Amino acid sequence: MQLTAHAGATRGSIRAALAAASAALLAPAMAQQTPNASPTWRGESALLLYKEGGGRVTAVEPVVSLRRTDGNDQTLGLKITFDALTGASPNGAVPQPGPQTFTSPSGESQYTVDGGRTPLDPSFKDQRGALAFTLERPFGAGRRLALGANVSAEYDFQSLGVSGAMSFDLNDKNTTLSLGVALEADRIKAVGGMPVGLQPAFISGAPRSDSTSRNVVDLLVGVTQVMNRNWLTQLNLGIGRGSGQHSDPYKILSVVDGSSGLVTGDRYVNEQRPDARNRISLYWQNKLHLREDVVDVSYRYYRDDWGIRAHTLDARYRFELGRGLHLEPQWRWYRQSAADFWRGWLVEGSSWSSTTHATGLVNASADPRLAAFSAHTLGLKFGMPLNPRSELSLRLQAYRQQPKQPAGAPGVLQTLDVAPTLKATTFVVGYTRDF
Repeated sequence: MQLTAHAGATRGSIRAALAAASAALLAPAMAQQTPNASPTWRGESALLLYKEGGGRVTAVEPVVSLRRTDGNDQTLGLKITFDALTGASPNGAVPQPGPQTFTSPSGESQYTVDGGRTPLDPSFKDQRGALAFTLERPFGAGRRLALGANVSAEYDFQSLGVSGAMSFDLNDKNTTLSLGVALEADRIKAVGGMPVGLQPAFISGAPRSDSTSRNVVDLLVGVTQVMNRNWLTQLNLGIGRGSGQHSDPYKILSVVDGSSGLVTGDRYVNEQRPDARNRISLYWQNKLHLREDVVDVSYRYYRDDWGIRAHTLDARYRFELGRGLHLEPQWRWYRQSAADFWRGWLVEGSSWSSTTHATGLVNASADPRLAAFSAHTLGLKFGMPLNPRSELSLRLQAYRQQPKQPAGAPGVLQTLDVAPTLKATTFVVGYTRDF
């Protein structure tokens, strides 16, 4: 099951691997290793603890990585990730004045949600293991090549991906151009089978497919420029396309009466999303080195053909406290518009007919991740050296997501919180050692 926390939460996508590889390539070679130098090793480990309010998702994720750079400036990397998730996840239905009973994804049990509460599926749980391999090496004068491969597996989702990126140094290494590509193949094997979209939910004997697939390709073009001795700027353009299964097999929509707002008729319907998604993003980052401190400010614009438009601002200030100690506060702001097919509910006799069990809509989803919302993250990181070769870091982040309340809520839905605020806390402890 894929993490349903918020837009900032990610799951081991090959796009993350591409971003990491490209980041290494885009940074100008400021401290290249001397040829024939002794090989160096760097080990990194981290433990992430994530918890949403209201009894929702809790995640524990340990990560270990190892990198070896030889005397020819060739670097091999291995990263191992494991995460475990438990808690409750919104199923897409709207709250009601009285209790609601739903069938679990397996179809073998039921759960009841109290009146006035957002319907959450308490059976949400998952474990995932992931391996990622990277190779970075010079590829002629002023050029570097980065290759990557990763695999991840969950009980209902498997992913395999490869990536490659090439960088070119120009202008006495003050300018670096980069081009990257990533390919990803996913297999989704939903618990209880993949339901048919825009059909009544929880129907015994309804047709379901055993497994479905999705393929994703991403391209990245970037430039990094040293503006002066204290200012580094980077601009990336990302283009991506996903084809195949995009619907979430565990998400539904409520069918409500247009006057009372109470669930009626077929009551619940499986969501349906387009089978393709085209994405484009523009990312701009600036790092300013002051006398001792460092300012890091970035902006990202995102849009896709589902109708989502998103803006992200991220600002960090690294205070150097002396003797290797540093403190880094962070502020992140995010806002997105809703997908064109996002709906908080379906209205009986208008957008849904329980007589024909059909709708005139092509796609519809009530997934809060596709709704319009804004979010703020406040964070603080503290780092300290343990000795000349190792460092310990601690990071604490508080996240608050405020959805936009849907317009035109009928009847009792006007008195219920159909788009509740989401709060989450993240704590990360990290350890780095060179040897």
